[in-house]
Amino acid sequence: MCFILLATSALLQGCSSAKPHLSRSATFDTYCDPPLPYQYDAAAQPLSNLDSALALSPALARQFSRHDLLVANAVAIIPQLQQLAQPNQLSVQDDEQIRQQILTRLLSVQTQIASLAAELDCEGERADQLATYLDEQDDRRIRRLTIGSVVVGAITTVITAFISGDNADKITGISGGIVSAALGGAAAFSSNQRVPFQHQRNLLTDVWEQKKTSTTYSPAVWYVLNEKSFSNSQQYSIAHNIRQRWLDYVLSGTSDAERALYFGAGGPYRADDLHTRANMLNQLQSSVRLINQELQSLLLNLSKKR
Repeated sequence: MCFILLATSALLQGCSSAKPHLSRSATFDTYCDPPLPYQYDAAAQPLSNLDSALALSPALARQFSRHDLLVANAVAIIPQLQQLAQPNQLSVQDDEQIRQQILTRLLSVQTQIASLAAELDCEGERADQLATYLDEQDDRRIRRLTIGSVVVGAITTVITAFISGDNADKITGISGGIVSAALGGAAAFSSNQRVPFQHQRNLLTDVWEQKKTSTTYSPAVWYVLNEKSFSNSQQYSIAHNIRQRWLDYVLSGTSDAERALYFGAGGPYRADDLHTRANMLNQLQSSVRLINQELQSLLLNLSKKR
């Protein structure tokens, strides 16, 4: 009986000592953040009232679809398109210069999209790596407890076979069965181990709070995410739909404290919490990358108007 208790104590001590030993970079260093804050051209802002601008340029509205003009507004090239809509007033040199400005602006927005997508991807990988580490720690704990349960059961059977006397036999059998069941039961539950995980620059926050303006996203990207006309249904914005998918498929059943963790500056995360955060980042990254489809459509139509 003493041997069973000693073996159990050793197993439990081994499981309790299996704490994650993580470097600071894994939990505190936000290595995915841009090394320098982004500086966006103040002149490259989407027009707040596109219809008023188009009313002054009926030729522009005839040459481009409403959707293309919304994309052009996101890229902040409506003034350049207004100039191109009056070809008789431009020299060949001026025409080429304006088209170069448009291409430069399109390239700038593509770079913004690529940079943001890379940061979202990095943040998702950062959360997933730490979650995987915690999962592996928990798997090792479960294996130890499962093996311990099997070993205790086997030892109990052997000892019982050599013990004479009904009372001693019963005590050993019952004690061993209880210990074995306790170890097996402990293996069935996750440790729910928590580690600190920080994200001062939280790419999820502005989408979750449905802000009208953002200091985290570029004006072009934020305009596309929040203009209803860019969503397939055109009833709600892309940002609204992303948030609703989070609520329906990722955050269902979560508490206010958990949501504050995901959309705040960070805190103690479990493996499941980290997987949830990575899931939301990946969904957002996909929507950001899809903006390239809008730019491609506009670029193709611009080439036809040449």
